Amino acid sequence: MDEDFNDQRQNGGGASSTRSASPEPLATPTLAESYGSLKKNLSVKNLRELEMRELSEHIYRRGKRTDNLKYRPKNDDETFTHALKGGVRSLILGCSLRAAVNLVIVLLRLTRKRGIRPRLILHALFGSDVFRFGGMLGLFSFLYKWTLHTIRLYNPGPLGPGQSERWHAALAGLVSGLSVIAEKPSRRVTIGQQLFVRGLQGHYNLLKSQGRIRVKNVSVLVFGFACAQIMYSWLMAPEALPSGYRRWITQASRVSEPCLPVNRSTGRSGIFDPEVALKTLTWGRGATPKNRSLIQAYADRGERGDFGPPFAPCATIHPWADTCTACAVDRWHHVFRWIAPVYAGLHFIPPILLRSKAWMKSPQTYLYRSALNTIRSCSFLATFVVIFQGLVCFRQHVYAALAGRVPTWLLGIVQHRIYYWFCGFSTCLALFIEDPKRRRELAMYVLPRGLESMWSTLRQKSYVPFVPGGEVLLTSAGLALVMQTYQSAPEHLSGLVRSFLYQLIGHG
Repeated sequence: MDEDFNDQRQNGGGASSTRSASPEPLATPTLAESYGSLKKNLSVKNLRELEMRELSEHIYRRGKRTDNLKYRPKNDDETFTHALKGGVRSLILGCSLRAAVNLVIVLLRLTRKRGIRPRLILHALFGSDVFRFGGMLGLFSFLYKWTLHTIRLYNPGPLGPGQSERWHAALAGLVSGLSVIAEKPSRRVTIGQQLFVRGLQGHYNLLKSQGRIRVKNVSVLVFGFACAQIMYSWLMAPEALPSGYRRWITQASRVSEPCLPVNRSTGRSGIFDPEVALKTLTWGRGATPKNRSLIQAYADRGERGDFGPPFAPCATIHPWADTCTACAVDRWHHVFRWIAPVYAGLHFIPPILLRSKAWMKSPQTYLYRSALNTIRSCSFLATFVVIFQGLVCFRQHVYAALAGRVPTWLLGIVQHRIYYWFCGFSTCLALFIEDPKRRRELAMYVLPRGLESMWSTLRQKSYVPFVPGGEVLLTSAGLALVMQTYQSAPEHLSGLVRSFLYQLIGHG
């Protein structure tokens, strides 16, 4: 369809073309007229003849203002055909992208194990999740295009039938949110969250461009508020976080895992299980002689009913280090080394694959930039961990210094578990280490997790009602925000979102 459109533009609308006489920028052919084109485009032979370079340029194309011409079907038949072709193309694109991602993940796993399992590769390429993802994108494209142009044809607004208005895109996005039912229920919430925060981001950028609102370092503040809720939930309400995400935080924190239930139990009820506290003696690298005696004494007091302050002592948090300062240095080093391969892949591979021509012209420039960005990203996460754990240990030293010397109510403020919330917010200072361009993406990554954690906490306390089909409603609301911004002011969306939407629906 895109090739036909470009040919008509290049021909200049000569007399030989019946379509060029139309006052519309482009008239969509009917289903019967486009059958041959569909058959040709979907044939295996045609797919084999595609060159990888042309395919990559097409996939990662963002679209320019010079080709910002929208398809405008003239009747219901053309609208259905246009939506169907877009849906089929998006389905194929979605399946291809999902299969490619699955294949990369499988190959990375195989590097850690001996032997290649053809079954895993076949599942990665043709598994149900591949067709679910492709089906979701295809259904989204079909519903959005069909709804958008149907509303335009019968527009009840002040501009009249056949004319487009801003609210059309929002309503079409709202309807296309139903496409999320094609995905697994476990993934629908994540998709809805990401779309919702991307919609909020686009509207914020729009208001900022209009001078209505302006907040300095807003990405850092959003990151801080989201991490405050996430880290508080990780320690005090882990059930409010997805299990996989909770395990990742525990692994990244490099904290003694048995101390987590001890800390949570003392913070919630004021008591703990001494047997669980003793498990820190043999966890990981074990305990130093000094910490071994401190942990044993802590467990003995718990056996006698003396549970102490409502948090786990430093000896159980880092039993392998006698001092909190030594632990901070050790933890920073280990987190840096642990996350380095991940960030190296993120910073070195994309420039080679997506900017191969520019990379070949000046490889040393891209290598230097990728190395620098890798160091910054690793330092960011390592500093994040050190800030949070350092503040947790700092409170225990403050409590030890104030106990018996200040009023009970003042000591109660120091002991309150809301302190973890402020520790989590303070981690936003680590974001200043990162590249300013990545701060926004990191904030958009943690914000959905923070909102989900907050909603789960409020649900447990019955502060908010249960919403049937909430993930579908959230997706619809997010798409309504995103698509309205995309149709009216796409430059206010992130480049990733804009590029992806351009592949699915073009410019309209």
